[in-house]
Amino acid sequence: MNTHCLYDEMVGVKFLKSHPKNRNKHPKEQLERLAEILKYQGWRYPVKVSKSSGFVTSGHGRIEAAKVNGWKEV
Repeated sequence: MNTHCLYDEMVGVKFLKSHPKNRNKHPKEQLERLAEILKYQGWRYPVKVSKSSGFVTSGHGRIEAAKVNGWKEV
């Protein structure tokens, strides 16, 4: 995985908790396309996690796309 963004640390996808109030749903086709884009372009925008709650606040779709690619960390 190529990474083109600043980040604090790499985290295993199994440790990331989706925000319970996230209403965005990503269809399978969208996740597959995003997975292809991430393979081609690399990771350009970090997943954001709240320090107070520990929930993902931005990047739910990218996390799912990383799973499609078989990546264990984001």
